[in-house]
Amino acid sequence: MTTVAGADPLADLLEHAVSPGVGCGAALLTAINGEIVSDYTFGVTRRFENVDIPTTVPGEAITSETRFDLASLTKPLVAAALLTELENHGLGPALHVSEVLPEFRDRYAQDITVGHLLTHTSGFTPTWPDRTPDPGGKRFRQAARPQHPPMQQHEYSCQNYIWAGYLAEALAGVPLSELVKRHVCDPLDMQSTGYLPARELWAHIAATEYQPGRGMVQGEVHDETAFALGGAVGNAGIFGTAPDMLRFAEAVRTGEGFSSAVHAWLTEPAPLPPGAAYAHTYGLRMAEAWCAATPRTAVSHTGFTGTAFLTEPGGSFSLVLLTNRVHPTRTQSTLPTMRASIVAAAVSRAGI
Repeated sequence: MTTVAGADPLADLLEHAVSPGVGCGAALLTAINGEIVSDYTFGVTRRFENVDIPTTVPGEAITSETRFDLASLTKPLVAAALLTELENHGLGPALHVSEVLPEFRDRYAQDITVGHLLTHTSGFTPTWPDRTPDPGGKRFRQAARPQHPPMQQHEYSCQNYIWAGYLAEALAGVPLSELVKRHVCDPLDMQSTGYLPARELWAHIAATEYQPGRGMVQGEVHDETAFALGGAVGNAGIFGTAPDMLRFAEAVRTGEGFSSAVHAWLTEPAPLPPGAAYAHTYGLRMAEAWCAATPRTAVSHTGFTGTAFLTEPGGSFSLVLLTNRVHPTRTQSTLPTMRASIVAAAVSRAGI
């Protein structure tokens, strides 16, 4: 969408948030009751070969069909796939992980449930420090253990969702990439979303960050842990488009595409310890500060690469914002501090 500077406050905010002199790109969609009311794209898929030198031939123009590294937006998609698989087995979030994964059959992890993993209350620390190649996660599975008992604290941790992905694979007997496709992408017609994009697609995907030893990352997962573990794990690794993520947001809003149980698990508050920073469902955050302008309580998630979505379960409004704000480095974008203003402008533009 082409706009005249100053004529559209939402467009001006987006351009300021994602393009402060470096030129990362963005795609934004908003919808009311499933009908798109805002559709913006900015920038190109790639401008830099490294952190210092612009390319002589910029990448392709961002369109609504450009795939972005979704980063931690992977987590709610994995949660939906895992919850669906659990229900297929007559199970739910109360399942003890030790009943499926032998790594949890010790005194440090035996009390952890699926719900603890999906709400970041299991006791795992935020990150896994081993970034050397470990496809299949052999070293991770041997050594990753919680530091605290479950429900002692609410601490966001990628380790929770790495384990959630391995649990989903064990339950289903298929790779996580196939399970997400089976339970989420195919039912919701998210045909441009998934793990491990084919190499012929890489040049059309929004580039992320220049990383020593890897160069400018494009078409492969940006998250260093997910990359070390093979690229298709529970914390990160899914690539997708704004229209596809809007389909997921709308399914969460309406419940269409999920069973009533899975929809409830994704949208209703889950148990948390006292002092939690925000409410949480089994897979999504609730009432985050950046979503405050929405007419009703929103569920949401963000991703480190500059991705975000929100939707109002039982309400009318959904928003998807995909960017590659880490291109060419993770330090230059003001996007994280501007999300609330972008949401407020989008709600105002929608007239709700």
